[in-house]
Amino acid sequence: MTRLVRRAGAGRFADGTDVLWSVAEGTNGRRWREVRSRDGAVVSSLLLETFPDRRFAHLELSTAAGLLTLHPEGDGTLHGNAVTEAGMRHVDGLPWPDGSLLVVHGSPIALAAAAWLAGGVGGGGGESPGERPVVMIGPDLDVRPASVAVGALLRHAVDPDGLPVLDDGRSWPLEIEAN
Repeated sequence: MTRLVRRAGAGRFADGTDVLWSVAEGTNGRRWREVRSRDGAVVSSLLLETFPDRRFAHLELSTAAGLLTLHPEGDGTLHGNAVTEAGMRHVDGLPWPDGSLLVVHGSPIALAAAAWLAGGVGGGGGESPGERPVVMIGPDLDVRPASVAVGALLRHAVDPDGLPVLDDGRSWPLEIEAN
């Protein structure tokens, strides 16, 4: 039987933000959560879901710029919307080929999920370094396609379970411990 990863943690990311995170794995995949803060003020809040085969399933991101929701469609495209003070921006039909990765600016959880999908940790796809299609999400919630070397993703510190390794990091199980 495969051990399911169910952990939470905290630490400081390379950009100086404090990060509180949790990853809960179940039969429907992983649910990755993160709150980033600087000087006690929340910078962003993230929910990222992956399918059991590690593919990206769903994202909800809130920042000072607004709210973003994304999900892949069966036709190989990405859909969603960004709600900002300027109004609604739709993401409709952005190319999302098999093996695509999602990277959120400043998010160690999104980087960990991308590295986990790319197969560099936790017994994943075991792919050799090379270019992968990526959708980048900027601090203004701009969603744009790009390409990234898998090796660049795998340089980010993740543990064997695909969880982020942060400065001054600590982690603990999500389960209630029996006395």
